[in-house]
Amino acid sequence: MKRSSSILIVLLAILIMPAMVFAAGNRQQSSVGSGGAVHLLFGTHSVGTATYNISAGLGQLWERYLPAGSQVDVQPISPGGMGAPYLFEGTNTQIAFINGAPAKWAYEDGTLGRPPTKNYRGLVGELTAVSAVNFLTESFIRRYNVTSVEDALRRKLPIRIGCSPKGSMDEKIVEMLLSDYLGITYDDVKSWGGDVIHGGGSDLASMVKDGNIDMMLDHTSAQSSTMVEIAMTSDVRFMEWEKATLDWFYAHGFQPVILPANSFKGQTTNITNAGTPDCIFVSVNMSDDVAYAMVKAMDENRAQLIQQYSSLSPFNPATAWEPIRLGGVPLHPGAERYYREKGYMK
Repeated sequence: MKRSSSILIVLLAILIMPAMVFAAGNRQQSSVGSGGAVHLLFGTHSVGTATYNISAGLGQLWERYLPAGSQVDVQPISPGGMGAPYLFEGTNTQIAFINGAPAKWAYEDGTLGRPPTKNYRGLVGELTAVSAVNFLTESFIRRYNVTSVEDALRRKLPIRIGCSPKGSMDEKIVEMLLSDYLGITYDDVKSWGGDVIHGGGSDLASMVKDGNIDMMLDHTSAQSSTMVEIAMTSDVRFMEWEKATLDWFYAHGFQPVILPANSFKGQTTNITNAGTPDCIFVSVNMSDDVAYAMVKAMDENRAQLIQQYSSLSPFNPATAWEPIRLGGVPLHPGAERYYREKGYMK
């Protein structure tokens, strides 16, 4: 019996050891740098959102490429929109999702009445295809014979505009369109008999269905459940802004984003929107080796990431370093080293 037990132990060891060596080999081949384990705080959106799920998946991926024992702690602490760049001030956040344009604004001039902040650097740009998806209801178009959003606003029609609460990207874009570009205040809109209505996605969708909103803008993508619901339950027409409007937004940190035809019911042609895709920024104090490893992990696993999270399909490591895709915020030196070694940057 003792002899049989000894043979069994030897056989188990023969079977188990290759797997152990393979796992260790994977980590050794993937890891970058000789530093010890690191603990990184990833500030992201609320639990249950698509962004939170992506953040959790990225955290697990990065842990495989960082020194043994490293941990990426994903926490739903991001305010999103204009406030996200300030996560790197007064907290231990080392990683955050931020859209390129607000990252640029906060870095250069400050946002939300706060001074500029420069405690972050670019890691990976243009991860998603989010843009200023907007529509007018068909009933509003027919009633006033409207040709565009800008036409309705210039004619001072009683338009009721729906968007997310103040501080969000949606509301900021509405404010830029009205105030900065067309010189129209919210009070002006109200004086025409219109309104600017703030709310969550489900609330706004219900208001569109009930005929209480004429226009809505959401900085989102073709995967937006809110826009899918609205298109299925209400008669709306997704709009493309005038070229001059788009060019003005491009000059203010946005970039062209194509909303493919048939993304939503009734949208039969491609629509070019002004967008500011999701990017990943990291603390200016992050070590070069850690930033290098994080970019390496995403580059080497792009296919798997896209398979698991379809919204990341725009991610292209060969161009993710370009300033236009990061709002012009400087690239982290560790990330730059990786992009140059791979030949993506010349």
